[in-house]
Amino acid sequence: MLRKTVSLLCSLALFAWSSNVYSAQKSDQSREKVKAYFNRLAADARAHGAELRMFLNLMPKGGDLHQHFTGTTYAETYLDFVKKENCWISRKDFSVITPRDKEKLPDTLSVDKLRSDNKMLSEFYQVWSDKDFSNHYHDESAPDVQFFGTFANFSTILKYDGSLYTEGLKILKNRAKLENVQYIEQMFVSPGYKKKDATFDNQCRKSIANNNIPELQRTFQDFVTVVKADSLYQKAVPGYLKQVKSCADAVNDESFTLRFQSYVSRNDSPAEVFSSLYTAFCEADKSDLVVGVNIVNAENAPVAMSDYSLHMQMFRYMKELFPGVKTSMHAGELTIGMVRPEDLAWHITDAVMVAQANRIGHGVDIGYEVNALEVLSFMRDKKIAVEINLTSNEFILGVKDGEHPVRLYLDQGVPVVLTSDDEGVSRNNLTDDYVNLVQRYGITYEPLRAIVTNSIRYSFLNDKEKQVQLAKLDKRFTDFEARMAKMIGTTPRSGTGN
Repeated sequence: MLRKTVSLLCSLALFAWSSNVYSAQKSDQSREKVKAYFNRLAADARAHGAELRMFLNLMPKGGDLHQHFTGTTYAETYLDFVKKENCWISRKDFSVITPRDKEKLPDTLSVDKLRSDNKMLSEFYQVWSDKDFSNHYHDESAPDVQFFGTFANFSTILKYDGSLYTEGLKILKNRAKLENVQYIEQMFVSPGYKKKDATFDNQCRKSIANNNIPELQRTFQDFVTVVKADSLYQKAVPGYLKQVKSCADAVNDESFTLRFQSYVSRNDSPAEVFSSLYTAFCEADKSDLVVGVNIVNAENAPVAMSDYSLHMQMFRYMKELFPGVKTSMHAGELTIGMVRPEDLAWHITDAVMVAQANRIGHGVDIGYEVNALEVLSFMRDKKIAVEINLTSNEFILGVKDGEHPVRLYLDQGVPVVLTSDDEGVSRNNLTDDYVNLVQRYGITYEPLRAIVTNSIRYSFLNDKEKQVQLAKLDKRFTDFEARMAKMIGTTPRSGTGN
């Protein structure tokens, strides 16, 4: 009896082993078949644009690590919000008019009235997004002014009713799932606290001008004490964390994970930037849902340029106070002509070497950096990923094709992730940028798969959560490749009608 039992167990183990081997072999065969198919598409990517888009739309994309809530929400959704809250749209400039602004009502439109007028609705979209900016003539502002100018329109309705954040996040989640995105790091609402202090401003600028970093850090230390004693600050952190938890609870499920980055504006006064930055770091330190801190807004704006070195020292100081908090920083979102050539020479360098960023967003001006070779080596060795935003870089900076440094980063071994930035303003989606990546730079299947995997590997999730997400991504790729392998029958045809 014992001998029969042992024999049966051995047979079952052999069967299980054989099944696993067969399954692994079948998976490998599917992957090789899909790789060969995709590489044929990539070799003539523009001729197979529709086929390529279908493939990339169905392909798992892991995470989107650089996404702004306000800029990712489409203008159509904002109009839904305006109607829901019984607000109006100004005929003059298409701004939101709330019921509190009753004296302005004679000069307003209801959402239904706006939507019934095709000409006016088209003009509304041109103000609230980049729609039709370049494909036909109309009076145009500069691209960067158009892009960053849209954000003032969003804030009124979101401030009027903060519950709209949850509704908006649910919409973004559903869009992400349609694109086979499983994880998003959302730049979500500024900390809600900042403090003005002219004395602090003057001391900081004097110290940074004299390169007196010890004196600057003493000024920082003294101001932390002032901030912590402020009752408004004491309310800001728990208020933000409560909102984050409420939104996350409404969105997260087994198939989709949302995390947040708190952020500050780089175009405020030094005291305002520092106080909001301290608040943002506290928020990230206290919650697993807030996985990082960022700094946003136009990098070429006067205050952002004049205070850039000061901001990098602020980040370095915060990293010392909160060593467990991760940072991703908009850095190098510049190109020749936007600023003086010498101002292109050091922004990425300071972001990674002074501010100790864990990731950088954009990184477009790397070719102009004086220490470009050292920076690229540093990013490669320290595993500092760069978030590539092809669509917004093309629109805002006019940088595309061979002028864009994505290939440079890849060739130098710097971890690259592809991200969407502000797809509502740009009126695109993440798949669109994957199509651009392949069509413009000839990326083949294995490097493409690695870029997708990077979107989880270089996320700010903790190690345990990261392993869970990587396992999910691997399973999604296995299922996707099996599905695509069944579809692939013949080599993609070239020419027409043959």
